[in-house]
Amino acid sequence: MRSALRDEPVSVLDRILAILETVRESHGSATITQLSQATGIPKSSVSRLVGSLVRQRYLTRAEGGVSIGLRLFELGARATTPRRLTVAALPVLAELFNATGEHLNLAVQEGGEMLSVLSVRGRLRPVPSRAGMRVPSATTALGKAVLAFTRDETVLDPVLMRLDVTARHRLERELASVRHDAIAVDHCVTFPGVVGVASPILSAERLPVAAISVAGPVSDMDPDRIAPLVRHAALAVTNRLALQVA
Repeated sequence: MRSALRDEPVSVLDRILAILETVRESHGSATITQLSQATGIPKSSVSRLVGSLVRQRYLTRAEGGVSIGLRLFELGARATTPRRLTVAALPVLAELFNATGEHLNLAVQEGGEMLSVLSVRGRLRPVPSRAGMRVPSATTALGKAVLAFTRDETVLDPVLMRLDVTARHRLERELASVRHDAIAVDHCVTFPGVVGVASPILSAERLPVAAISVAGPVSDMDPDRIAPLVRHAALAVTNRLALQVA
């Protein structure tokens, strides 16, 4: 851990950043006393800020103090997601398109919506979505594939709270099924006449990085046939992302 700072950080943001940086440099956990000594911030202020950071999941309670929380890993993954995803996903999407001929989407979560990063045009006309387009998380296969593995209450709770009690319980049951099967389906809810099948791309901590979907006309696209192909594609991208990190 670094030596104590001569000057106490002035702003709240400065203090928070100093605490997070000190925890990171500890390569394990740090106590309130250690954080106060290293940053020059009074223990009472450190204790209050740490409590807030724990509630927001930027830090987590650990034996002997606090350590870096999952939310920082999530934010770090999102910061580099578009470039890394493009490199990892393009050859996989090419194979998936050859196997299905349907409309493909690769999307990341942005608040309560999914933002399309890559889109491959299939036989659907008009095209239901394109790169740069946002679609709702609560109804789309893409959104449900990501929500099922989201541990960030600030993302999940607002989505659920916008629904009535019946719809909320139905979505919660559906997300539990997605966690088990790694497959989410949208039966013509978001786009009339269009069925979407999606699977999540996960980090090593099983946090959602993105999702891949295949969309086609309800008249002749079989979700049961498409599901294994989408799941295999999402797993392939997950593995390719892991190799990038390694």
